[in-house]
Amino acid sequence: MRSLRPLLRPAAPAALLLLALSLNAHGQTTGGGTAPIQATTSNAPSTQSIGGTVVSDTTGPIAVWRLTFQQTGDSINYRPYGGGFYVAPVQGGPGSLILTLTTGGQKRYFTYASFGAVFVALKGSTKKMVLSATAASDVSTTVFYAIGSADKEIDFDTRNSEGSALIASKMTGYAVSADSEQDLPYAGSSNNIGVAGASNLTVKIDESLTHTANNKGNAVNDQVADLQNILAKAGYIDGRNTTATGEPIPTTGTGGGNNG
Repeated sequence: MRSLRPLLRPAAPAALLLLALSLNAHGQTTGGGTAPIQATTSNAPSTQSIGGTVVSDTTGPIAVWRLTFQQTGDSINYRPYGGGFYVAPVQGGPGSLILTLTTGGQKRYFTYASFGAVFVALKGSTKKMVLSATAASDVSTTVFYAIGSADKEIDFDTRNSEGSALIASKMTGYAVSADSEQDLPYAGSSNNIGVAGASNLTVKIDESLTHTANNKGNAVNDQVADLQNILAKAGYIDGRNTTATGEPIPTTGTGGGNNG
């Protein structure tokens, strides 16, 4: 399959809704596939200020959400991912993404550390949790966006803290992709070039995984490793043979050139 290619650094979450009109969602690729996302990976903990509190993607307590994708609207050379996980601190902040797909009978997972973030937005007594992750290049854009009521209280008792946090039990939104593929070597050599499509994105809390993770005192990175082990036992292989910084998220489509 076509090798992964990099995009630019993720755009600021504030630009997410504007990008949603011309973004590009990912999925599995068997042909001129969906645009790949650039996910910046680093061994150093990333931090973000949420409501005046600095949080890190390597500290608990955490929450684990399951992602599902359902293609919607008009599209070309596009196919969504089969599913995935998003792991982030319950206080909000940067999280890590795992996507799963099956192509040609092969089950694979793809891991992206410190990709996007969750945060709680307030308006009066209304509390909404938002998941946003965006990546863009000169020829492609990919966006994950989901929002839901912060209606679920998570109790935690870790090595470092105890208490409760209000998070969203369910968020809904979109994964959208648009990629001209004009920068690829095979551009112009096939009748199937360019990718555009969207999926309805559903993000649901996995209470069992969240409870187990916090009982173990897992940080985001620890839980990602546990999820990788669970997937490996289920027959998935690591779709990324390297965890080097800057490797893009693979995508899928049905056009010419094989995305992996």
